[in-house]
Amino acid sequence: MFNARSLSATITFCIACIVSGCDVKIKPIEGGKEIAQEAERHKVKRLTQQDILNAARKAGDSVVALATQQWDARLIEQLTQGGVAAAMPHCQPENYEEVEALQHKYGAISRRVSGRPRNPQNQLDAQVTTTLQRYTQSQSDSAEVVALNQEELLYTAPIYVRQENCLNCHGTPGKELAPADYTLIQEKYPKDQAINYKKGDLIGMWHITFDKADFVAFLNDQPKKSRRRR
Repeated sequence: MFNARSLSATITFCIACIVSGCDVKIKPIEGGKEIAQEAERHKVKRLTQQDILNAARKAGDSVVALATQQWDARLIEQLTQGGVAAAMPHCQPENYEEVEALQHKYGAISRRVSGRPRNPQNQLDAQVTTTLQRYTQSQSDSAEVVALNQEELLYTAPIYVRQENCLNCHGTPGKELAPADYTLIQEKYPKDQAINYKKGDLIGMWHITFDKADFVAFLNDQPKKSRRRR
């Protein structure tokens, strides 16, 4: 019969045997490598303010590039098929489905603004008047990103009249802009100012705001922090 002392000695002996003579083998966790990689991917990066601004510049560039590509293709197609009347509904690239999807990915909202807008919704606000003036005076020809406040970043980039076919809607009435087409434009936009341009002129500016929390979440491959309405 075992007593407490002999039982203790037996347990001690067994532990000694295990420690001294046996290798303890732990079965690998199934999919452990993938789990570790996924954990690393979701690890929050330490981003400086400059890191965030640089990333927002690249993100804004990608939105503008996609919008411009789609814009050119659609306007050429519509002008060829149905002239200015057919093209007018397609002259809002910030609302294209593909562009909106990319904006949502970045937590961004884009607009186009101008000192001489066609659509009153594209009127400049005091916040970016100075930036547009710099583009107008050719003091700056590249995109810029600034922190508006603790919550938002602002990306801006100039918009130029790049192609002759843009003058079908924005040229001089009676010349590049046919009188009948100008009448259509005025019917939709009675306060239109976006005429008398020449190829190469500055016509406006991209204005893209990033929700900083959402954008940082994107950079870290994390769920969006806010639910900012579009």
